[in-house]
Amino acid sequence: MTDSESVHPGEILVTALAGTVVIMNAHLWHGGTENHTEAPRRALHAFYCRWDIPQQQYQKRLIPADLQARFSPELRQVLALDDAHNDEISSVFTNVSGFLK
Repeated sequence: MTDSESVHPGEILVTALAGTVVIMNAHLWHGGTENHTEAPRRALHAFYCRWDIPQQQYQKRLIPADLQARFSPELRQVLALDDAHNDEISSVFTNVSGFLK
């Protein structure tokens, strides 16, 4: 049994100044550490996939309808909000990723 709190021998911590953008493949073995500052830590999680793969997060369920109504046609297309096929393949999943629980 391994200790999930212990340091992995190949571990690399990514530290950066506020405003820095880090782009990574989330399929990499990764984790997060405690925020030791007074400032909030923000993250933007983007997931791109083929049209026939369900969204990782079903946007239509997660974004309030009143907010969706204000989105531009381009943003609605990017989020697949008006895509019947996406509704069919993504709406059947009820789970959300850990950071949205």
